[in-house]
Amino acid sequence: MNPVKNFFTGGKNHFLKGSLVFVIFFLITRLPYLIYYPVNVLSNDTASYISAAVSILNSGTPLFDIRTPGYPVFLSLVWTFSESIFASSVIQIAFSFLTGILCIYIFSRIYSKYTFLFACFLTVYMTSSYFLILEPAVLTESLFTNSLLIFTLLMILSFKKDRNIYWILLSVSTAVVILIRPAGLFLAGTLILILIYFIFKKYSPSKFVSLVIPFAVIITGLCTYNYSTLNSFTITPFGEANLSGVTVLFMQTSDKYPEFVNNAIKQTLDSIPRKDRSYVKNNSSVSKLFNVFKDNFFRQMNFADNLMGNDSTKSYMDVKPYMRIVSEDAIKNNPRIYAKFFICNFYYFFRNLGIDMKYFDQLLYSYNKNVVERRYVSELDKQKWLQISSDRTVNMEVKEIIQNGINYQEQLKYIKVNENGKVTAESTYLRSLYNIYEKIYNVIFRSLVWYIAFFLMFLMSIYLLIKSKFTDKDAVIAFILFMMFLTKAVMVSMVESSLERYSYTVEFLVYFSVPFILILFENFKSMKSKKLNS
Repeated sequence: MNPVKNFFTGGKNHFLKGSLVFVIFFLITRLPYLIYYPVNVLSNDTASYISAAVSILNSGTPLFDIRTPGYPVFLSLVWTFSESIFASSVIQIAFSFLTGILCIYIFSRIYSKYTFLFACFLTVYMTSSYFLILEPAVLTESLFTNSLLIFTLLMILSFKKDRNIYWILLSVSTAVVILIRPAGLFLAGTLILILIYFIFKKYSPSKFVSLVIPFAVIITGLCTYNYSTLNSFTITPFGEANLSGVTVLFMQTSDKYPEFVNNAIKQTLDSIPRKDRSYVKNNSSVSKLFNVFKDNFFRQMNFADNLMGNDSTKSYMDVKPYMRIVSEDAIKNNPRIYAKFFICNFYYFFRNLGIDMKYFDQLLYSYNKNVVERRYVSELDKQKWLQISSDRTVNMEVKEIIQNGINYQEQLKYIKVNENGKVTAESTYLRSLYNIYEKIYNVIFRSLVWYIAFFLMFLMSIYLLIKSKFTDKDAVIAFILFMMFLTKAVMVSMVESSLERYSYTVEFLVYFSVPFILILFENFKSMKSKKLNS
């Protein structure tokens, strides 16, 4: 037997071998943060999550006008025991660890022969610099990526075991992903594909019920809650803000808009460099267009603020309808520019796998923004909307939580700020070990070459689906994995700038293509052998 092949697929204790690799590299990449450099990673979105969590803790009726409830509920549960940003970061890291072990265990039950290989590529995904920097952040990324992994494993388990309980869990997990982050709506496309397969293969009605009803009940429950608190039957009303980010460079005044809306449009457009507005109309360079759209996307917040004006009684929910109609009109009147937005962002969604990042540079950048510049505290001091919530009663509590985090950060022994305000991290053995790993990692795994395997898996899945008349469930799974990535790319490109933080969440689908190629090739050989024997 080939010794290399035997190392990856032979022998026993597949779960233990895979888990050992995962644990070793998990520790190498997390211990520097946990022991020496526990920097709070915050962003402009952080305050809105904290605001919703504080509202839950205050036993009020929280408004989910900006954020869906998944992550705020998580924060409120953690902060019931310890109202600390670092505490939530540690729990998020622990959740990643448990998710990784669960994934390896399920792989050992379904694809025992390839468990070690799956564990290796799971480790690759969960030790990227992007995963590491966003894992402890006060953002949805940690829960979202881990929940996507669990969804994917449940999808594989459901197809391979085909029991109603697994389809029910898959349905619930889909809703949970969306509750954590509305971007999870791309999974609705995955459910539709599965339902089409059910119809094609004439599955029993119980399978349809198991897959559809739990998801429908949970999502309808959220929409009903939002209707009762916000008078809007929706998963999240914040979609209008994203659309404004898409169209902020080419929105226009109109006689049909109220005067205050036209004034807000003029104010927003006047704040944008004229060359940027001209560029999106007259040029087609994908790279330059992407950067122009990305650099101005944040002005959606300016537009919302301008619509609210100085009226302290106005909230996001009051101006939301105007944001939607202005955005829709902009797309109708400028379909060519919107097409440019989609094309350049779709291209960059795929290109992001080839972009690397230095973890410690980003960590120190976060420290500088949060502690040295005190950016997020100063923004809260302005007492403007800033995506926090229509409920502004908790703003000072939000500021206090962030300020307490800053106070803790200032005591860190291994993070230093010199007299010029430059932030540095003192050298440690664990940091040096991590830096070596990161350099090797970026050379090997932050490369577009992995798409070769991904597209090969897709082509093999189509071939085996046709040849097996859709009976090869591994081919079905591989096809759906590819479509998950594609659906996510399409959805993001329609309403967001394709930043690395949006694309990295599904990069595990690319890495998993390697073991799936081997699985599909083995199925192909088996099919060919049966055909010859018959």
